[in-house]
Amino acid sequence: MALSGLTFDTFSLPWNIYSALLAALVCYMTLVKLLRYRRKESIEAAFSTRPLSSMTTKEAHEIITQLQELEFPYAFAKARKMALLKAGGIPTMSKLFAVTGQNNRRNAGKRSVDTEILLRESQSKPRDSDRYATAVARMNYLHSRYRRANKIIDTDLLHTLGDGLAEILNVVGREEWRQLTDVEMCALGVFHKNLGEDMNIPFDPLPSSKEGWRDGVHFAIELRDWTVRYEEEVAKPTATNDQYVRVYVDSAVSALPGFVGRTLRKTLGADLDDVMRTSLNLESPGLILSTFLAAIRNIRKLFLRYLALPRPSSLAVKLVDDIPNPETHMYNFERKTLQPWYVKPTFWSKWGPQALLVRALGGKAPGTNKDRYQPQGYDLMTIGPEPQKGKGLDDMVTDVEIIKARGVATCPFSQGKFGIN
Repeated sequence: MALSGLTFDTFSLPWNIYSALLAALVCYMTLVKLLRYRRKESIEAAFSTRPLSSMTTKEAHEIITQLQELEFPYAFAKARKMALLKAGGIPTMSKLFAVTGQNNRRNAGKRSVDTEILLRESQSKPRDSDRYATAVARMNYLHSRYRRANKIIDTDLLHTLGDGLAEILNVVGREEWRQLTDVEMCALGVFHKNLGEDMNIPFDPLPSSKEGWRDGVHFAIELRDWTVRYEEEVAKPTATNDQYVRVYVDSAVSALPGFVGRTLRKTLGADLDDVMRTSLNLESPGLILSTFLAAIRNIRKLFLRYLALPRPSSLAVKLVDDIPNPETHMYNFERKTLQPWYVKPTFWSKWGPQALLVRALGGKAPGTNKDRYQPQGYDLMTIGPEPQKGKGLDDMVTDVEIIKARGVATCPFSQGKFGIN
């Protein structure tokens, strides 16, 4: 009898809900589609009536800032780590790391963080700024004695520069929700050409080094292609290459079950070509792991392209702190490894979810062993291996002024002939 009071509308109510949810999803996806490419279109708009050769150093910096802080922060962070890993696949470089005493469990963690900081500072600050110039000058000083002794050769440094660029192109092309545009690739070319000049790296091995490059795209493609050919020529498996991986990869997860380390090695191997995977003595991922990683990658691409709104400026992923620690006047660093180098001890950095996870994996809490991990922060004038601390300051001051003077230049590929300041 009670059923007689029910109507068709009573049973259709859930379908109305489903229809409303579907309509909301369609509206949301339409909004994503309208907004998702707006930043890309804005970047391209400035060059709709201008040649890429007219791109200024300032414009290139602004474009790269948008890419690594808002558009592709994951890809740029991964590219830095992959480039640092691949440096150990060049025998002359891995041998140098070994003989300098930096490739051991005690020193490797700090060396890795110091290198990442110097790269982040140079990639995130304008060319004419104190922080960019100081970071590059510090790299130049730390390399200088090895360059004078011919333990670091110019082609290895050009490869290091090129690998930083090549990995950005690789990771974005393979893992992101859209490809880089010519304008964005031009910005990367402008930046890496400037950085190479500031690091006094000769471009002679590049085919167009004598006649010059048309624009940043031309330079970026030449540098990437030369980098790949150089790896094919010199990257070979050696004992020091293997030691490099065992220190930087295996030791990071040595406290965890053995399958974790094996899976990590295969996952890293999946992101390398056959030449570098063999040179670094990493294992091939195999069909099952490759299929799983590809599925995760494609799901992420689809989610970002169709379901994720663009990252707002308020959530920009900052590469380094903009403001120094007011107590020490040095810069703290967000934790990137199991060792808390330069991390300021706070309740959140010690007891937050990420901190607890890191400690569960065997990591140290900020402030452990008092000043062991330098919680007061880093100083770009002294960062680096302990034996080099406080050295080279006079040379760096001169280098900083030279680099900042170069930063005044406007269009690296046009000599300002379009009248752009």
